[in-house]
Amino acid sequence: MKPGFFILEGCEAAGKTTQLKLIEKALTERGYNVLTTHEPGGTAIGEGIRTILLDPAHAGTIQPFTNLLLFNASRHQWMKEVVMPALAAGKIVIGDRSFLSTMVYQSYVEGLDAEFTKSVCVQAMGGVMPDKIFLLDLPVEEIRRRLSAAAEKTTRYDVMDDSFHAKVREGYLAQIEKFPGLIEKMDGMAPVGEISDKIVGDIIAAVG
Repeated sequence: MKPGFFILEGCEAAGKTTQLKLIEKALTERGYNVLTTHEPGGTAIGEGIRTILLDPAHAGTIQPFTNLLLFNASRHQWMKEVVMPALAAGKIVIGDRSFLSTMVYQSYVEGLDAEFTKSVCVQAMGGVMPDKIFLLDLPVEEIRRRLSAAAEKTTRYDVMDDSFHAKVREGYLAQIEKFPGLIEKMDGMAPVGEISDKIVGDIIAAVG
């Protein structure tokens, strides 16, 4: 078995947190040494930044360039404190979101230059790229249904309108061609267990 670095990505309410727990359980039961984590956050510094970034009170006021710098400041701490040491220890690291979110939200949706945004993200990642990004894709109608059913809106992105979520989804799908071989699109409408089984199988095939 070798270490591996995998990311779950997707729009709001795509099921990333649910899948993270199922995948961790399945791999651990099979004897794999797994670390699950998330960003923004994952470290003491990152959690402080996360609070600022996702606060619904900042919806419509926080600037794209501010977003870019804060997300990547958190990301750099996360890579240095969490991801790189875990990989060095031979673990499988599975993260909820990473640089692809920044490429979508700050570049595709908010309009920052794509190459500049990518360069900042690459620097923040320390040159370490995930082995695979699993993109959980949902139609906008389902995103809205799930967000409406949620007991509370936890981030400033949850309170955005359907046009925003449509643009985000479009942005994610556009990244597949920009990062050939890295992103695997998953049908977020498929049964939960079917999704996790497919991801677990792909991870095991990659790490041995």
